[in-house]
Amino acid sequence: MGCFECHSKNVIRYGFYKTYWKWLCKDCGGQFSERSFSFFCRCRFPEYVIRNTILYTHFVSTRYAVFLAKETMRIVFSRQTAYAWAKKFACQVSRLVKKLDFSNVWHVDEKFVRARNKKDKNGNVKFSYLWVVSDDKNNVIAVHVSHNRDIVNAKKVLGKALKRANKPPDIIVSDGLPAYKRACQHVFGRKTKPAVRHFETKAVTHQRKVYYLSNNRIESLNSKINLWYKKFRGFKNLETARLWCESFAYFYNFMRPRTIEHKIESIKLIIKQ
Repeated sequence: MGCFECHSKNVIRYGFYKTYWKWLCKDCGGQFSERSFSFFCRCRFPEYVIRNTILYTHFVSTRYAVFLAKETMRIVFSRQTAYAWAKKFACQVSRLVKKLDFSNVWHVDEKFVRARNKKDKNGNVKFSYLWVVSDDKNNVIAVHVSHNRDIVNAKKVLGKALKRANKPPDIIVSDGLPAYKRACQHVFGRKTKPAVRHFETKAVTHQRKVYYLSNNRIESLNSKINLWYKKFRGFKNLETARLWCESFAYFYNFMRPRTIEHKIESIKLIIKQ
Protein backbone atom coordinates (compact mmCIF):
# COMPACT_ATOMS: atom_id res chain seq x y z
CA MET A 1 0.00 0.00 0.00
CA GLY A 2 1.28 3.45 -0.89
CA CYS A 3 0.72 6.88 0.65
CA PHE A 4 -2.31 8.73 -0.72
CA GLU A 5 -0.56 12.11 -0.52
CA CYS A 6 3.06 11.62 -1.66
CA HIS A 7 2.58 8.13 -3.21
CA SER A 8 5.52 6.80 -1.24
CA LYS A 9 5.86 3.09 -0.50
CA ASN A 10 7.69 3.73 2.77
CA VAL A 11 4.66 3.18 5.02
CA ILE A 12 4.18 1.16 8.20
CA ARG A 13 1.21 -0.03 10.21
CA TYR A 14 0.19 2.48 12.84
CA GLY A 15 -2.55 0.86 14.93
CA PHE A 16 -6.27 0.47 14.28
CA TYR A 17 -9.17 2.74 13.44
CA LYS A 18 -12.20 0.78 14.64
CA THR A 19 -11.73 -2.47 12.70
CA TYR A 20 -9.45 -1.01 9.99
CA TRP A 21 -5.66 -0.82 9.89
CA LYS A 22 -4.07 2.62 10.14
CA TRP A 23 -0.93 3.43 8.19
CA LEU A 24 1.86 6.01 8.70
CA CYS A 25 4.01 7.39 5.91
CA LYS A 26 7.62 7.90 7.07
CA ASP A 27 8.36 10.36 4.29
CA CYS A 28 5.56 12.93 4.71
CA GLY A 29 4.19 11.86 8.10
CA GLY A 30 0.65 11.44 6.81
CA GLN A 31 -1.74 8.98 8.42
CA PHE A 32 -4.50 7.12 6.62
CA SER A 33 -6.61 4.00 6.90
CA GLU A 34 -8.09 1.53 4.46
CA ARG A 35 -11.21 3.70 4.10
CA SER A 36 -9.39 7.01 3.56
CA PHE A 37 -10.34 8.87 0.37
CA SER A 38 -12.96 6.24 -0.44
CA PHE A 39 -16.73 6.54 -0.66
CA PHE A 40 -17.01 5.34 2.96
CA CYS A 41 -14.50 7.84 4.36
CA ARG A 42 -15.64 9.62 7.55
CA CYS A 43 -18.61 7.27 7.96
CA ARG A 44 -18.98 5.60 11.32
CA PHE A 45 -21.29 2.84 10.05
CA PRO A 46 -20.02 -0.38 8.43
CA GLU A 47 -19.81 -0.56 4.67
CA TYR A 48 -22.51 -3.19 4.26
CA VAL A 49 -25.01 -0.96 6.10
CA ILE A 50 -24.34 1.96 3.75
CA ARG A 51 -24.47 -0.21 0.63
CA ASN A 52 -27.74 -1.88 1.60
CA THR A 53 -29.36 1.41 2.60
CA ILE A 54 -28.43 3.04 -0.74
CA LEU A 55 -29.92 0.03 -2.51
CA TYR A 56 -33.13 0.37 -0.47
CA THR A 57 -33.48 4.04 -1.38
CA HIS A 58 -33.71 3.14 -5.08
CA PHE A 59 -36.99 1.34 -4.40
CA VAL A 60 -38.56 2.98 -1.34
CA SER A 61 -38.45 6.29 0.52
CA THR A 62 -35.82 7.10 3.12
CA ARG A 63 -38.30 6.43 5.93
CA TYR A 64 -38.91 2.88 4.70
CA ALA A 65 -35.18 2.45 4.05
CA VAL A 66 -34.48 3.25 7.71
CA PHE A 67 -37.21 0.79 8.72
CA LEU A 68 -35.75 -1.98 6.52
CA ALA A 69 -32.25 -1.35 7.87
CA LYS A 70 -33.54 -1.60 11.43
CA GLU A 71 -35.42 -4.84 10.77
CA THR A 72 -32.81 -6.61 8.64
CA MET A 73 -29.45 -5.33 9.99
CA ARG A 74 -30.44 -4.16 13.49
CA ILE A 75 -28.89 -0.75 12.83
CA VAL A 76 -30.64 2.50 13.80
CA PHE A 77 -30.00 5.83 12.09
CA SER A 78 -32.06 8.80 10.92
CA ARG A 79 -33.70 9.25 7.54
CA GLN A 80 -31.53 12.34 6.99
CA THR A 81 -28.49 10.04 7.18
CA ALA A 82 -30.02 7.71 4.61
CA TYR A 83 -30.76 10.68 2.35
CA ALA A 84 -27.17 11.95 2.69
CA TRP A 85 -25.77 8.54 1.70
CA ALA A 86 -28.09 8.27 -1.30
CA LYS A 87 -27.29 11.81 -2.44
CA LYS A 88 -23.55 11.20 -2.08
CA PHE A 89 -23.92 8.09 -4.22
CA ALA A 90 -25.94 10.03 -6.79
CA CYS A 91 -23.22 12.70 -7.01
CA GLN A 92 -20.57 10.01 -7.52
CA VAL A 93 -22.37 8.08 -10.28
CA SER A 94 -23.41 11.25 -12.12
CA ARG A 95 -19.70 11.80 -12.89
CA LEU A 96 -19.07 8.23 -14.01
CA VAL A 97 -18.92 7.46 -17.71
CA LYS A 98 -19.52 3.84 -18.70
CA LYS A 99 -19.78 2.78 -22.29
CA LEU A 100 -22.76 0.88 -23.58
CA ASP A 101 -23.44 -0.47 -27.03
CA PHE A 102 -26.56 1.49 -27.87
CA SER A 103 -28.68 0.39 -30.80
CA ASN A 104 -29.52 2.44 -33.89
CA VAL A 105 -33.20 2.91 -32.96
CA TRP A 106 -33.97 5.41 -30.19
CA HIS A 107 -37.19 6.24 -28.39
CA VAL A 108 -37.84 9.61 -26.79
CA ASP A 109 -40.69 10.82 -24.59
CA GLU A 110 -41.42 13.21 -21.75
CA LYS A 111 -43.48 12.92 -18.58
CA PHE A 112 -44.78 15.27 -15.90
CA VAL A 113 -42.77 15.81 -12.68
CA ARG A 114 -42.79 18.41 -9.93
CA ALA A 115 -39.66 20.48 -9.42
CA ARG A 116 -40.45 23.56 -7.30
CA ASN A 117 -43.32 24.47 -9.57
CA LYS A 118 -45.42 27.59 -9.21
CA LYS A 119 -49.18 27.92 -9.53
CA ASP A 120 -50.96 29.60 -12.39
CA LYS A 121 -53.78 32.14 -12.16
CA ASN A 122 -56.36 29.41 -11.59
CA GLY A 123 -54.42 27.91 -8.68
CA ASN A 124 -53.27 24.83 -10.59
CA VAL A 125 -49.68 23.66 -10.15
CA LYS A 126 -47.54 23.94 -13.27
CA PHE A 127 -45.67 20.72 -13.90
CA SER A 128 -42.12 20.30 -15.14
CA TYR A 129 -41.05 17.75 -17.74
CA LEU A 130 -38.69 14.80 -17.53
CA TRP A 131 -37.22 14.03 -20.96
CA VAL A 132 -36.01 10.45 -21.47
CA VAL A 133 -34.08 8.98 -24.42
CA SER A 134 -33.70 5.20 -24.60
CA ASP A 135 -32.87 2.60 -27.22
CA ASP A 136 -34.67 -0.61 -28.15
CA LYS A 137 -32.42 -2.63 -25.80
CA ASN A 138 -34.00 -1.06 -22.70
CA ASN A 139 -31.01 1.19 -22.00
CA VAL A 140 -31.47 4.78 -20.87
CA ILE A 141 -29.23 7.01 -22.98
CA ALA A 142 -29.97 10.47 -21.54
CA VAL A 143 -32.34 12.27 -19.18
CA HIS A 144 -33.16 15.95 -18.79
CA VAL A 145 -35.55 17.98 -16.59
CA SER A 146 -36.96 21.35 -17.62
CA HIS A 147 -39.84 23.68 -16.84
CA ASN A 148 -40.83 24.06 -20.49
CA ARG A 149 -41.57 21.56 -23.24
CA ASP A 150 -40.09 23.29 -26.28
CA ILE A 151 -37.49 22.85 -28.99
CA VAL A 152 -34.69 24.29 -26.84
CA ASN A 153 -34.94 21.54 -24.25
CA ALA A 154 -35.53 18.93 -26.95
CA LYS A 155 -32.17 19.92 -28.45
CA LYS A 156 -30.53 19.66 -25.02
CA VAL A 157 -31.68 16.12 -24.29
CA LEU A 158 -30.86 14.92 -27.81
CA GLY A 159 -27.46 16.59 -27.56
CA LYS A 160 -26.81 14.74 -24.29
CA ALA A 161 -27.80 11.47 -25.94
CA LEU A 162 -25.51 12.11 -28.91
CA LYS A 163 -22.60 12.92 -26.61
CA ARG A 164 -23.21 9.77 -24.56
CA ALA A 165 -23.63 7.38 -27.50
CA ASN A 166 -20.96 8.99 -29.72
CA LYS A 167 -23.10 8.21 -32.76
CA PRO A 168 -26.44 9.39 -34.16
CA PRO A 169 -29.32 6.90 -34.49
CA ASP A 170 -30.84 5.76 -37.75
CA ILE A 171 -34.42 6.25 -36.50
CA ILE A 172 -35.79 8.17 -33.53
CA VAL A 173 -39.35 7.36 -32.43
CA SER A 174 -41.51 9.93 -30.66
CA ASP A 175 -45.16 10.49 -29.80
CA GLY A 176 -45.61 13.34 -32.26
CA LEU A 177 -44.35 16.41 -30.38
CA PRO A 178 -43.39 18.92 -33.14
CA ALA A 179 -40.22 19.96 -31.27
CA TYR A 180 -38.66 16.53 -31.81
CA LYS A 181 -38.61 16.73 -35.58
CA ARG A 182 -36.88 20.11 -35.70
CA ALA A 183 -34.48 19.19 -32.88
CA CYS A 184 -33.63 15.91 -34.60
CA GLN A 185 -32.68 17.69 -37.81
CA HIS A 186 -30.61 20.24 -35.91
CA VAL A 187 -28.70 17.74 -33.71
CA PHE A 188 -28.42 14.61 -35.86
CA GLY A 189 -28.78 15.90 -39.40
CA ARG A 190 -30.67 14.40 -42.32
CA LYS A 191 -29.36 10.85 -41.92
CA THR A 192 -31.58 10.29 -38.87
CA LYS A 193 -35.23 9.72 -39.70
CA PRO A 194 -37.87 10.86 -37.16
CA ALA A 195 -40.89 8.58 -36.85
CA VAL A 196 -44.17 9.18 -35.03
CA ARG A 197 -45.61 6.07 -33.40
CA HIS A 198 -48.03 5.28 -30.59
CA PHE A 199 -49.24 1.86 -29.39
CA GLU A 200 -49.83 0.37 -32.83
CA THR A 201 -46.84 -1.22 -34.55
CA LYS A 202 -46.22 0.04 -38.09
CA ALA A 203 -43.50 -0.45 -40.65
CA VAL A 204 -40.87 2.21 -41.39
CA THR A 205 -38.48 2.07 -44.34
CA HIS A 206 -35.05 3.64 -43.92
CA GLN A 207 -31.87 3.04 -45.91
CA ARG A 208 -33.39 0.03 -47.70
CA LYS A 209 -34.34 -1.59 -44.39
CA VAL A 210 -37.78 -2.18 -42.91
CA TYR A 211 -38.35 -1.51 -39.20
CA TYR A 212 -41.53 -2.44 -37.34
CA LEU A 213 -41.81 0.16 -34.60
CA SER A 214 -44.14 1.35 -31.88
CA ASN A 215 -43.74 3.58 -28.85
CA ASN A 216 -44.65 0.88 -26.32
CA ARG A 217 -41.07 0.47 -25.14
CA ILE A 218 -40.71 4.03 -23.86
CA GLU A 219 -44.19 3.86 -22.31
CA SER A 220 -43.11 0.75 -20.40
CA LEU A 221 -40.05 2.65 -19.20
CA ASN A 222 -42.27 5.51 -18.03
CA SER A 223 -44.21 3.09 -15.84
CA LYS A 224 -40.95 2.07 -14.12
CA ILE A 225 -40.01 5.73 -13.70
CA ASN A 226 -43.40 6.37 -12.08
CA LEU A 227 -42.72 3.70 -9.46
CA TRP A 228 -39.32 5.22 -8.73
CA TYR A 229 -40.57 8.83 -8.77
CA LYS A 230 -43.50 8.12 -6.44
CA LYS A 231 -41.28 8.04 -3.35
CA PHE A 232 -40.00 11.59 -3.97
CA ARG A 233 -43.36 13.41 -4.26
CA GLY A 234 -41.55 16.13 -6.19
CA PHE A 235 -38.10 17.71 -6.30
CA LYS A 236 -36.81 20.90 -4.69
CA ASN A 237 -35.36 22.38 -7.88
CA LEU A 238 -34.21 21.46 -11.37
CA GLU A 239 -30.62 20.69 -10.36
CA THR A 240 -31.75 18.24 -7.68
CA ALA A 241 -34.19 16.65 -10.12
CA ARG A 242 -31.47 16.19 -12.75
CA LEU A 243 -29.12 14.69 -10.15
CA TRP A 244 -31.62 12.07 -9.01
CA CYS A 245 -32.67 11.29 -12.58
CA GLU A 246 -29.04 10.70 -13.58
CA SER A 247 -28.72 8.36 -10.61
CA PHE A 248 -31.82 6.48 -11.73
CA ALA A 249 -30.41 6.13 -15.25
CA TYR A 250 -27.20 4.62 -13.84
CA PHE A 251 -29.17 2.25 -11.63
CA TYR A 252 -31.49 1.26 -14.47
CA ASN A 253 -28.61 0.50 -16.84
CA PHE A 254 -26.05 -1.16 -14.59
CA MET A 255 -27.52 -2.21 -11.22
CA ARG A 256 -31.05 -3.46 -11.73
CA PRO A 257 -31.76 -7.10 -12.67
CA ARG A 258 -31.70 -7.47 -16.43
CA THR A 259 -34.27 -9.26 -18.54
CA ILE A 260 -33.95 -12.84 -19.76
CA GLU A 261 -32.95 -11.66 -23.22
CA HIS A 262 -29.94 -9.75 -21.88
CA LYS A 263 -28.87 -12.72 -19.76
CA ILE A 264 -28.91 -15.02 -22.79
CA GLU A 265 -26.76 -12.55 -24.72
CA SER A 266 -24.23 -12.36 -21.87
CA ILE A 267 -24.07 -16.16 -21.68
CA LYS A 268 -23.40 -16.35 -25.42
CA LEU A 269 -20.54 -13.88 -25.09
CA ILE A 270 -18.99 -15.94 -22.29
CA ILE A 271 -19.25 -19.12 -24.37
CA LYS A 272 -17.60 -17.44 -27.35
CA GLN A 273 -14.73 -16.23 -25.20
